Parts: sequence; C-alpha cells; structure tokens
Amino acid sequence: MMGGEALQRPALAQRIGLSRLAVTELLADLETRGMVHVDGALGGAPGRSHLSYALKADAALALGFDVGGTKVAAAIADLRGHILAESVEPTAQDGTAGLAAQLDRMAESLCERAGTPRFRLRMAAMGVPAAVHPHSAELSLAGNLPGLEANNARAAFAEALGIDVLIDNDVNLALLAEASGGVAAGRDNVAFVALGTGIGGALMINGHLLRGAHGGAGEMGYMPLWRIEPAGVAALEDRVGEAGIRRAYVAAGGDANHSVRDIFAAAEGGQAIAVAVLDAVSAEVARALLAILALLDPDIVVFGGSIGSRLEFIARVEQRIAAAWPRPISIARSSTGGRAGLIGALELARNAMLDDMFGPMP
Repeated sequence: MMGGEALQRPALAQRIGLSRLAVTELLADLETRGMVHVDGALGGAPGRSHLSYALKADAALALGFDVGGTKVAAAIADLRGHILAESVEPTAQDGTAGLAAQLDRMAESLCERAGTPRFRLRMAAMGVPAAVHPHSAELSLAGNLPGLEANNARAAFAEALGIDVLIDNDVNLALLAEASGGVAAGRDNVAFVALGTGIGGALMINGHLLRGAHGGAGEMGYMPLWRIEPAGVAALEDRVGEAGIRRAYVAAGGDANHSVRDIFAAAEGGQAIAVAVLDAVSAEVARALLAILALLDPDIVVFGGSIGSRLEFIARVEQRIAAAWPRPISIARSSTGGRAGLIGALELARNAMLDDMFGPMP
C-alpha cells in the first residue's frame, strides 16, 4: 500500500502470497490501529469483499533535524516520506539543555502547522556536524556545537521529544538523501564530499554507511596529505576550506576583502591569481579523492556544500581525476543541495520507524 494504490483483499492476497483469510485478519488489525482505511467499494457493490483499502499515510510520522552551528532545520514526514511541515531557526547556543528545549518547541510547532496531533510522531533523527559514536552516540570533533561533546545528548533529546532519537553525522545523512532518491539512487558504493566552510565526507560501501570505530569514517579534512600534523589539526580542511582559499588568495597578491564567491567570480573573469588558487585547491581535493578511490572503490562521487556544489569547481576536480585514475568514475553535484542533511534525517527516521512498526524489510 506504500505505493499509494487502494487495493481489495483478493488483490492484496495475490500480491503478498497469503490467503484471503490471513489478509482479512491483517487488515482488521491495521484498521483497528488506524493504519489503513476503507477507500470505496468496487462498483458500489455491498459486502466487505468488495471494499478497497488504502494506507493512512499520516497515521505515524517521522521527525528530522539538521543541526548546524548557526541554524536548525526541522521537518516532519509521513509514512511515505512526504514532507508535511518544515521550519528553520537559529541554533540555541546554551548547550544540550537549550538545544533539547528548542527541538521540543520546533516539534510542537511543526505538528500544529501540519494539523496533526503530536502523539503520531514515532521516531526522530538528527544530523550534526560532528563524529557520532556508533554505539554510545557521544559526539566528538563537534567544535561548531559547544557543550554537546562528552554528554549523553541523545538521552536528553529523547526525553525532551518523548520519542526515540537517532543521531548521525550530517554528511552521512546527506549521502543517505542522495542514495535514497538523489543522484546516487540505485548505487551501493558512494562517496560524498561536502566542501564549504570546511570539508567533510561520508562513505557508503556495499549499501551500508561506513561509520568506523568512533563514528569518524569519511572525515576527509583530517587526511595528512603533505605531512603528519599535530593532534587535532585538520590538514586538508585548513587548505581547501573557505578560510584556506581566502588565505591562499591573499598570499598570492589578491584583495584581502574578497570572499570565496568573489574569488570564483574573479576566476570566471580570467584573473590569473584567482584561477591559480582554484586550480591548486581542486588539485588538493583531487589528491584526497584519489586516495579514497584507491582504498574504497566507489562508483560515484557526489559533491555538496557551498564550494563543492559549484559546477566549475567540480569540472576542475573531474579533469584531474580523469587524468590520473585508470577506471571511469561518475562525479556529480548533490541534487538535494542545502536540504540534504534534513532529507537524510527524515529518511533515517522513517526507515527506523517502519522497521520498529512492521519489522525490518527482508
């Protein structure tokens, strides 16, 4: 019924390979639970055998958050993944308790806007710019979210929202968004590169997100491509993030007041300094990407972020990869853009909700 089609009991029995009696019992249970409803009768004929049943898609809802250092995006989606309400607010800056209270308020507001009772919220997921331990959900490398590291943040969020909460890295969720319905749909081996203020990455291998022992798999910014740096220094990010690009531009004689957007515009206009800086940055990103290709062999690389999503930057990286890599590799821009983390959070929450309600899919 997830496909949206209203079905009669004989058609359901045939599709899922159960007897009509078994289907009748299952439908009665789902109808009692408010998960399905009668959606008309064949030809108006009387009798339950002629009734058509449809999924009540808003009977259970998933809640998603994309939590950044400056803003929180939130949305609720129904059983089919359709978004019913969405909002964005500045991020609370008073630690776990303040953020938990904010998420609670946002959830209440979203339910009011969608016209749905809050008790229908069944599962929540949130993306954060940090490494998330795969078992304890403790956060590390969370410099943009002060006060959340080394605390049991997930328990505080679950208590505030009154439902189970899943937490994952925001770039992991961006990859999940692309793999579930974006440019990487149908691909099992995917690398996602998020390049903007800093650089982050996420990896999907054989259909599963790669998280690592401490939740830090895919953290490209810490790759020591030139020399081994002191602990905590993100060597690659220091060179290819926004600050690194501006620093390189000024060092080459460029205007200190130029933003990264100005530098890209100058390069489009043919300014030699800007062209040289962006060529150097793309070479460094390509070098990191070649290491990932050699180790993990993805069949598509998706770029996102304010810098990574620029087609002229992707073209620079693609040209260098093509010259150095022996096999064809697809390189694409994220189709979900700035909403990738939120869409991925909703997908993570919805899948977990369905597994919890109906059991894991085979």
